[in-house]
Amino acid sequence: MAGPETAAGPRRGPGPDVHELSIANEIVAVAERTAGGLPVAVVRVKVGRLRQVVPEYLDFYFEAAARGTVCEGAAMEWERLPSLLRCDQCATEWDPAPAPARTEDELLVDFRCPGCRSGLHSVVSGDELLVESIDVEDPDPQQGRGPGPEAGRKASPAPGKGGG
Repeated sequence: MAGPETAAGPRRGPGPDVHELSIANEIVAVAERTAGGLPVAVVRVKVGRLRQVVPEYLDFYFEAAARGTVCEGAAMEWERLPSLLRCDQCATEWDPAPAPARTEDELLVDFRCPGCRSGLHSVVSGDELLVESIDVEDPDPQQGRGPGPEAGRKASPAPGKGGG
């Protein structure tokens, strides 16, 4: 997948995608610790909408971060989790992201409670960033035919090790 480009090639240095590069590096580190040295085929990631992660940048930087690791060539599958806030005053729950806009005024994210207009709230969901699972392959060196009986074995990271 093509990444952020400039006339000179991929963009480097400060910019909105540096955030995704550090996240991609941590995803690879979590997968490496979990895989136990086995080649990784798939890494599944859950990302909350409030995390401000650009999926296309994350895909691009995951591929770069995975080079030379057990994750090289692995696919990254990600799931975008919805955002939900709960008012600390009246307990109303709402998604702060706007529905598809009809006018430019409707493009604003609303962090005030739609019930009482309080600005005091807690995040119920949408702040997550975690490695949900990985699929590893175990090449069978005796047969030399590729994946052995462990191919496709799922390994989930230890609790609290999923990043975020």
